[in-house]
Amino acid sequence: MKADPRSEIAAAPAVGRVRGNGPAVGRVRGPGLDDRRTTLDDRRTTGPDGRRAAPGVYLGSAHRRRIRRRRALLVCVLTAMLLASGTVVTAAVLAGRFDRAVNHADLLGDARSGPHQAVAGPLNFLLIGSNYRAWDPSNGERADSILIVHVPRSMDRAFLVSVPRDLYYTIKPYPPTHFGGSTEKIDAALNFGGMPLMSQSVADLTGLRFDGAVEARFDGFTKAVQVLGGVDMCVDEKTVSIHIGHDKSGKLATPYTETEAEPIPVPGVTPQVYYPGCQHLAAWQALDFVRQRELLPNGDYDRQRHQQQFLMAVLKQTTSAGTLSDPVKLDRVLQAIGKSLTVDTNGTSVADFIFALRGIKADSLVGLRTPSHPEMIGDTSYVIGDPDMDELWQAIRDDTLADYAAAHPQDVNSLHNAVPAARK
Repeated sequence: MKADPRSEIAAAPAVGRVRGNGPAVGRVRGPGLDDRRTTLDDRRTTGPDGRRAAPGVYLGSAHRRRIRRRRALLVCVLTAMLLASGTVVTAAVLAGRFDRAVNHADLLGDARSGPHQAVAGPLNFLLIGSNYRAWDPSNGERADSILIVHVPRSMDRAFLVSVPRDLYYTIKPYPPTHFGGSTEKIDAALNFGGMPLMSQSVADLTGLRFDGAVEARFDGFTKAVQVLGGVDMCVDEKTVSIHIGHDKSGKLATPYTETEAEPIPVPGVTPQVYYPGCQHLAAWQALDFVRQRELLPNGDYDRQRHQQQFLMAVLKQTTSAGTLSDPVKLDRVLQAIGKSLTVDTNGTSVADFIFALRGIKADSLVGLRTPSHPEMIGDTSYVIGDPDMDELWQAIRDDTLADYAAAHPQDVNSLHNAVPAARK
């Protein structure tokens, strides 16, 4: 009998490099950059919260960072949309418990918008998925997921805009941590200056100021999906896992080995495969599914779409599978998520945000990708913005994202066809 890997999903080794749009592997290379491994001896990384990796540890440890990659994005967005969709508006006590469960800190620094008399659109929130683990601080901290949530003036929908973490970008100096600035992947800003530098970098990139921010770890989301008992969704393309498989005896095994190019199959190991069609995914399957990109035709762009589809499915299930009528279960979900979050509400109470955003439902989410493409600079894969990337940022600033999405259908991720019809 095959081993059930639901408890091993977080510990499964991540392997391989993506074609074209791959993660940082410890080298900071490109025009004007040194060809060397970046260590914390070279750049101090103490953030405002005092977290810091040990000196001499490679920042780009792809073998370890991949394990925790991307799930933090889902923690961020699920939490924001659960609150925004009104799922806790009917229970103020749960909102209070959630507010007490999260950590509060200054995440935005100078990237925050002005003070609000009342919560009114348009609003922009910055959601960062961090790969930091409290029990493993030696690996440093980078932003594995960068997401802008735009709520228009109508306050009846939300646009999820993914910013590529591998975007080739000049990060400004940050004196509080003695960081002198560099041109590399934008995700490194979190390691060099914590959330204030990460927020400032995204603000400089987009020309936005943010009304709130969330930094999240994947821990809580893993527990939340387990509480929900998995999720129903429609897989839109064959997806082969490079992380989980089984050998001939049914024992859990890693199906691919890590290489400098593409994942290489391990003889005698059969990978987990997710076939197209509507199905129920156990928690370990769902979390494994949304990690995959190496063997997908469009790499990380396909994974971004799958994550947004997964988010839609989780929200649908949360609001239709009895969770709302079970305050104990809902509380368990929110507590699991809340404990993995650090939030900055820019002086507005969580309760006020919940009430103001109550009209946003799962069906009103719109997923967008940033116009960009992967490109090799030296031997490192970066993401380069396309000419119309600035048009996207302008549309957010002008609160015209609906018009932008209509004019750029190629950048809209299909979310709603990934959710099975409601069960009768």
